[in-house]
Amino acid sequence: MSQTPTGKKSSLILWRKIHLYSFGYFKWLSLLVSIFLVVCALTGVLYNHHHDFKVLEKSRISTSYLPDSYQERLDRTRKAQGLENLFPGEGDSVPVMWVIQDLHTGAIFGFWGRIFYDVLGIMMIILSVTGCYLYLIRKPRLNKNRKDA
Repeated sequence: MSQTPTGKKSSLILWRKIHLYSFGYFKWLSLLVSIFLVVCALTGVLYNHHHDFKVLEKSRISTSYLPDSYQERLDRTRKAQGLENLFPGEGDSVPVMWVIQDLHTGAIFGFWGRIFYDVLGIMMIILSVTGCYLYLIRKPRLNKNRKDA
């Protein structure tokens, strides 16, 4: 069963419509994922080199700036360990490195934050693979046009 030229042309037109329609979503999805990738990269650099930045090891951040679920999780942990009244001055603050680590892993937003980061990681892999594929398809076409000129 061979395909007629009209069948090829209509499938090409359909593919172009799908491509033009989805390219806008691809572009905006890439931008959204890249914002979270930058946050993950910055916190990863800070986390890996925290021993070089002594201020990060000594600094504390008030829990009033963090989500309420974060404070509840800290209270549960301190209570389970019997440490709720051990350091009364530190009851309303946490080390900055804890926040950086939780931002890096998505744990600051709880279970769904970690799932969200996992989905973003999978999306980044898909976007990278499809981007490389589109680049490799485009490259031979450009070389062919240069040889013809």
